[in-house]
Amino acid sequence: MKRIVKITLAAALAVAVVAAVAATMLHARREAEKVLCTGLRVVVADSAVNRFVRKEDIPAIFRRSGLSYFGRRVGELPTVEMEQALTKRSLIRHAEVYSTADGTLHVVVEQRRPVVRVFARNGQNFYIDDEGFIIRPYRSYTSNVPVASGHIVSPFGGDFTGSMLTFFEEKKKPDTLLRQLYDFARYISGHSFWQAQVEQIYVTDRGKVELVPRVGAHLIRMGSLDDFEYKLHKLEVMYEKGMSLDGWNAYDVIDLAFGRQVVCRRRELKAKN
Repeated sequence: MKRIVKITLAAALAVAVVAAVAATMLHARREAEKVLCTGLRVVVADSAVNRFVRKEDIPAIFRRSGLSYFGRRVGELPTVEMEQALTKRSLIRHAEVYSTADGTLHVVVEQRRPVVRVFARNGQNFYIDDEGFIIRPYRSYTSNVPVASGHIVSPFGGDFTGSMLTFFEEKKKPDTLLRQLYDFARYISGHSFWQAQVEQIYVTDRGKVELVPRVGAHLIRMGSLDDFEYKLHKLEVMYEKGMSLDGWNAYDVIDLAFGRQVVCRRRELKAKN
């Protein structure tokens, strides 16, 4: 009986302590929410890689959206609406907005990560990010990603931003050239060697793909983008074995379209006078 009483008293004491702590925290929270917002701190993730979004863009976005914060109680700040205003921009993948008891409004922005920039024949140009999201160019800043051009036709409207993959699903279209280019560019972005090597992607009038490398004065003919992983593997072996012997400028064309073969055309040397 005494044991039961002791357990009951201990449980009651624990409940009382928890209730007191909760009440204290609630009071502290309510007091903190009365603090006025006096500062803004913005963090733009991956700003060393891409600079689509600048810190000074954030207050400008809030102003255009009619979202004020300076001088308001932090408990009244429309943080959800602020996050929504930020993520409406195609360049921003994710945004987190919160306040702290010292009166500071914190904004953490994650930019989208482009893998290719497309210049289409119908005058459109846009980035595709690693999630297949279409991003319109912003100001004069360009991301250091491969450029795809040539006989590419964009099916999107001039102001379209959004998921390319969802667009194709809704239109009930099979895999298109743009989808293949996206898969190819995403693969390149995930491999440091190819990311540093592939500068331009050109689509011929017959739908064949040619690559312009950053290193080496040669043209790489892929043929179609079918089995591109295997084709790039062949090329990497060629670079490791052939280029080490002949040098990067020994060939003007490297053709990967012939099954297991790599067909190289040797550069013609100009006769010296």
